[in-house]
This record gives sequence, C-alpha cells and structure tokens, in this order.
Amino acid sequence: MVLKIIAITNHDLVSTNYWERLEQIATAPIDAVVLREKNLTEDEYAEYARRMLKLCNLHDQTCILHNFGKAAVRLHVPRFQCSLKYLEDHSSLLYYMTTLGVSVHTVKEAVRAEELGATYIIAGHIFPTACKKTEPPVGVDILKEICQAVSVPVYALGGVNTTTITQLRNIPIAGIALMSGIMTCKNVTDYIAELKNKYVGK
Repeated sequence: MVLKIIAITNHDLVSTNYWERLEQIATAPIDAVVLREKNLTEDEYAEYARRMLKLCNLHDQTCILHNFGKAAVRLHVPRFQCSLKYLEDHSSLLYYMTTLGVSVHTVKEAVRAEELGATYIIAGHIFPTACKKTEPPVGVDILKEICQAVSVPVYALGGVNTTTITQLRNIPIAGIALMSGIMTCKNVTDYIAELKNKYVGK
C-alpha cells in the first residue's frame, strides 16, 4: 500500500525561514499541505493563505486551509480541515467544501465526523509528543478501531517518526499527517523518503 502524507504547518516550530521551509514542503513528494496557523487573526491568515496557495499552485501541490472557515470561503478554496467541534458549530461549511478533514481522538468522534460530512479523518495524537505532554496518546489500538469504524480515509497524526512508523504497518490507515517532524527536519525530501522506506520495511 502506498502511504499518503499530509504536511501540517506550524510557524512556531521553524527556526529558519518559514516560507523557505514551506516551499521545501510544497516541492516534496507529499499529497497535501494543511496551512495550520492558529495564532493568526482571520485577516492575517487570509494573507498567509493567499501566499501559500500561490506557492502550491506553482508546484502543483494541494493546499488545504484550516480553522478559519470565513477565509476559506472568501478565497474560494473548497478544501478545509478543522476540529469536530468547529464543524458542529459551522455546519454550513459543508456547502462550500469538496474536501473536508476533521480531527478526532476517539471512535465515537470519528463516526460523528463522517456523519457530518468529513471526507477524511485525522486521528491523533497516536504516540506521545512533546507538544502534548499532559495528554495521553490515542495509541495504535484505538487508531485501528477508528479505521474500522469509518469508510473515509484515516490519517495518523502525532509522534509519527522514523522510529514509530513501523508500528503503523498493519493498521489500515490511508496515510500519516506530519507537523513537528516535517517542520524541523534537516531535509524534507530525505525525511519523507526515510519515513516511506521504514514503513515498507526497507
């Protein structure tokens, strides 16, 4: 099975030039980039989104907007990712979106997200992560249950790296979502290649 990869941005994780890193991600062999910048205002996010959309169009990469529904609608971008709570509070988004990703932590949330129109699920965090030290990870057993409970693609997020990815081999995920690893690695393309090789057992 071909492992799909979604990159998720986070300005706070980049010690070098943010836009240089995003260009490296846009040109890497991945399947989509989620522009996730929660610390911005709606207008600031819209400006970031315009720039990111141009970058992705230039490199024939898929850009998914996040958390700022009004900005996505205003920019006529039919691809969006959000929390289950956000979708429940902004169900009208469904009219504008052809791609809708929803973040979940439990089987119940995953089923609910699919009922509300999610076209893919982000399940996490699967493994312990530095940014969520106080929250227990979902774990691979629950991840497997989530995959079995829904018919839409499921992506594993949180603590997925070149060591932990081997634990995902026998779980029917569509792919993985990467944030810390892809924002901080030395070389994006090399990192992606290493992950894919470890996943297939090379």
